[in-house]
Amino acid sequence: MQTLLKKHFYNLIKQIVCSTMLFVLSMYSFNIYSQEINKDVQLLERDEWQKEFLNLFDQQRYEDSIKFAIRIVEITEQTYGKENFKLITPLNNLASAYYMVDDFDQSQAIFERCIKLIELNQNIISPELIVPLYGFGLTLNRFEEYAKATNIFERALRINHVNNGFYNLEQLKIHDSLTESYIGLRNFEKANHHQNFQVYVNKNHFGISNPMVDESLTKLAKWYKRSGQIYSEREIHKELLERQSNRNEQNLGQLIETYKNLSFSHRREGMDIYQSLSPLKKALKIINSNTETDLYLKLEVLLDLGDTYSSFGRAESAKKIYLDCWSLIEEDQNIESIVKNQFSKPIKVRNVMIPKQYPIKASDDDNQMYETGYIAIEYSVNTEGNTENIEIIESQPKQLIDKIAISAIRNTIYRPVYIEGIPQEKPNMLIRHEFSYPIKNEENLEPKEKDKPLNNPIA
Repeated sequence: MQTLLKKHFYNLIKQIVCSTMLFVLSMYSFNIYSQEINKDVQLLERDEWQKEFLNLFDQQRYEDSIKFAIRIVEITEQTYGKENFKLITPLNNLASAYYMVDDFDQSQAIFERCIKLIELNQNIISPELIVPLYGFGLTLNRFEEYAKATNIFERALRINHVNNGFYNLEQLKIHDSLTESYIGLRNFEKANHHQNFQVYVNKNHFGISNPMVDESLTKLAKWYKRSGQIYSEREIHKELLERQSNRNEQNLGQLIETYKNLSFSHRREGMDIYQSLSPLKKALKIINSNTETDLYLKLEVLLDLGDTYSSFGRAESAKKIYLDCWSLIEEDQNIESIVKNQFSKPIKVRNVMIPKQYPIKASDDDNQMYETGYIAIEYSVNTEGNTENIEIIESQPKQLIDKIAISAIRNTIYRPVYIEGIPQEKPNMLIRHEFSYPIKNEENLEPKEKDKPLNNPIA
């Protein structure tokens, strides 16, 4: 009897244990299932937030996009953890949004976190590193930490070359940012290198004769113009002109633009009027040789031709060309509004700048302190484009930059106003210019004597 009872008790316990295990397993499965459902819901929510973020970012509504980017990061952290590689893109997006609203501190911190996350999950030459390194370098440039920025950009460039090859086009923006860093360091040799190298990349990627290379050459010419390297700029325009002239199918607009740029490179020097006029006259000849004359291109060239004559003091020759511009209206009434707009106000054709700092080289002392001054000048522009009736309205500090400013205004030449083909005087032109000037450092001033003894006349 006891044996039978023990057997029944054993079976009962066994059933209870099995039931308990089944219950625990079912609850565990239910929890896993619930977690999976919750995870799926979160990921769907994240996808919706991502669509909204991209929509706002594309509309340049960067401030509005930040809250969406933050939420995407939060959901990704909750779903995958704070050190998961799936955070890379959300962090890059958030850092980029902060950068676009000039919150460089936040942007820099998030880019740094992203870099560490990639190094932790992948390796130090992962292609995923390129974007956050590039972004980090941009913030350093904004903080004027140019030496640090060059190191970051150079690292991004090495990773780019390792993963994408030497001639890929993705590297070009890194070269542009390195250029800005080296400008900040006053290292124009290396800045030139990173602009020149982009042409080399394009020629190897597309082929030397490919028209796609022209874009990189134009960009290089603009760099030389920006940095005041007129001869180098001109050589690039000559190379472009040769490439464009030798093609069977010419793009007339691009060809004319190259002639104009070549002309202006000579005009900027102000040395040889004939070197500046020659490319424009060739461009005009090409336009007129076409069966259907492009009057809009012709107007552009005529304006440059007239401005060139004006800038070299050839007012009568300039006037004749400007009247040729007005005569285009007789050929096509649709161009009338454009012609009138070009002559509606005085336009500088030779611009002599008032210094932004005066004296220009005030001190070699890095600790030199500066104050902001200003000068306001009123003047007229006559029918030949020269300035007259120059008068200083206000100046602070008085007499400091007055003569230099008056000289700059006097030597500036304008394309004059024309109404219905008749040149007009333009009175009451006003310019207000701010500049910096050095001030004495109060710490270096000798202390004034508070109780100086009186002179004794009979001592």
